[in-house]
Amino acid sequence: MPLFQVSARSVQPSGLPNKRPRRVQRWWYYVLLRLTIGALIITVLATLLSRVRLIALFFILLPVIVTFIHALFSRYNRNKLLLTIGLAFIYFSAITWLELFTHGPRTSELIIVTTTLAMAVLFEPARTYVQSLLEQRYRLRDDETVKAVEAFTSTLREEIDLDQLRERLFTLIQITMQPQSVSLWARKAVQNDVGRLPTQSEWGENVWHTRSKEPRREIQASRTGTFYAIELSEINIADNDPLLAYALSSPGAIEIERTQLDSPALTILKTSEVEFTLPLANQGELIGLLNLGPRLSGQKYASQERRLLHTLAAQVAPALRVAQMVYEQQIQVRERERMEQELQTAQAIQRTFLPKEVPLLSGWQLVPYYQPAREVGGDFYDFLPFEDGRLGIVIGDVTDKGIPAALVMTATRTMIRTAAQEQASPGEVLARVNDLLYADIPATMFVTCFYAILDPKDGHLHYANAGHEPPYRHHDDSASELWATGLPLGMMPGTCYEEHEATLAPGEGLLFYSDGLVEAHNTQHDMFGFPRLKALIGEHSNVPELIDFLLNELANFTGEDWEQEDDVTIVSIRRDRDP
Repeated sequence: MPLFQVSARSVQPSGLPNKRPRRVQRWWYYVLLRLTIGALIITVLATLLSRVRLIALFFILLPVIVTFIHALFSRYNRNKLLLTIGLAFIYFSAITWLELFTHGPRTSELIIVTTTLAMAVLFEPARTYVQSLLEQRYRLRDDETVKAVEAFTSTLREEIDLDQLRERLFTLIQITMQPQSVSLWARKAVQNDVGRLPTQSEWGENVWHTRSKEPRREIQASRTGTFYAIELSEINIADNDPLLAYALSSPGAIEIERTQLDSPALTILKTSEVEFTLPLANQGELIGLLNLGPRLSGQKYASQERRLLHTLAAQVAPALRVAQMVYEQQIQVRERERMEQELQTAQAIQRTFLPKEVPLLSGWQLVPYYQPAREVGGDFYDFLPFEDGRLGIVIGDVTDKGIPAALVMTATRTMIRTAAQEQASPGEVLARVNDLLYADIPATMFVTCFYAILDPKDGHLHYANAGHEPPYRHHDDSASELWATGLPLGMMPGTCYEEHEATLAPGEGLLFYSDGLVEAHNTQHDMFGFPRLKALIGEHSNVPELIDFLLNELANFTGEDWEQEDDVTIVSIRRDRDP
């Protein structure tokens, strides 16, 4: 369903109501005015020339005066007006004298009048052609309207700002055509479902005033009235709306009142008092509709002005499409920047939930490492110091990445901290958090977690596991897993978790890790794997910086162009050897 962004500008004449005169009343007004003026001129001219016996001059001046009146109503500039009157005088004088020269005094007046009219019609294309050549030679068409249009089109290709292009187009139309209102329905390339086309009753008497996103604001004052700029909400038009196909096939301006289509969009235009609409098409695609309301003066639009608008539309349509594409790209860039800013903020917030400082334990070395695959992740670790000197160690992984996983991670960490203060053992803490998470966590998500309580005085370790990778216990070139069974948190309510105990002797250590380490792949799609990790830990258990060593091995395995697939979290704890 095509989506159109509607913007408009209207003019409220000073001291006059913004009402459109009826077309029938305006048509009869100009017909009667022209007939009255013509009859008076003909009567006065015929009376004066008959008294001075120059009735032949009447046949010269009458068409010249008619041409003069037509030129006035067509709003010719001064130079073109003088040229038109001069050529008409020469043309009709030549025809009249030719008739008087070729016909004798006894020739019937009916024959003279008939042959004169025939010759005038016969040679009229020649007169028009000569006038056109003279206008082009001496640039008599460069009146204010044409100059304004040329000034606009000369810089049209350089204008890529959609708002500026729309504003300049509205200003040009207001200056040259002086309509009561002008609007642009610009078709958007990115189609959003923002709703159906409003009904006539919903739009009210004036569509431009009832659906605007912002209140009407005055932007310019002039002697003719006050200009208003109004932005409207986006509207949807059905794909099968007859107006779209009709506008695309129309060679020029479409008179709204004379158009009879079963079209909701056409109904909106009629309700909005649009005089005619000008399709803006580019490469067989309808880019938009330029809609003009009635003139401020009440006069009809001249055919010359419609041709000028048609020429203008052919140049505006591609420029409008380019400006739309630039505008859409700018929106996408701003959206990406906004998302990046939000992700950076989320990353900063998430890192505040990770331990800011590593606890200092006498006789122990404690080193954490955390690297999310995206700006934010689902892995987490935590240290929970107790009043009796023991230390809780937590490592977890949420099934997902990005912001959803980060939200669940934050909630899980908070629940574990709260439950650890209330429950005595790791198994009870995990059971309590599991029940809390199950009630709120999405059905497709769960959390793996390993929770251990270390007594640094004697190396006693009390632990439980909720489906997480078991940590490796390493000492003297050997490594083994600390096994404990239990379902991941949030998967099933009422789950019980096994508890086990171990004692770390001097020189022994533990390596907690997430699956992002063992599931990393190289360019041959081989996985780093548990056996490789266990072998590296066992062979290099006495390396002082075990985490740095493992990360270096991971980099050598994956290669320089490795794109991290999952969060990587590692916590290393080692008991110093006895002196």
